[in-house]
Amino acid sequence: MANRRSLKKDLNWLTEEVISDCLIYMDFNQVKDEKPLAAIINQMIVKRDELIGKINKPTTKMEAREVKKMYNEMVKDLFETTNNCFESLSKLPRK
Repeated sequence: MANRRSLKKDLNWLTEEVISDCLIYMDFNQVKDEKPLAAIINQMIVKRDELIGKINKPTTKMEAREVKKMYNEMVKDLFETTNNCFESLSKLPRK
């Protein structure tokens, strides 16, 4: 099982990757309507904040199996959200 620090680092790293890819897309394609990019960035930031809150939740009264299951679900949710954001970004029109 991963520790909280590495989960937070991975979470922040993936969030930064999505945001930087959106900003690079904006720079290279000279986007006039930034709403779709803002929605992608907002979705990732909201998910990051939600997962950081779950990671910071005390787990001292939980069994090890429950904690492991909770963290595995968080990782799965993180990967799904990140993948959805990258797919949304790749579907945007290019000029």
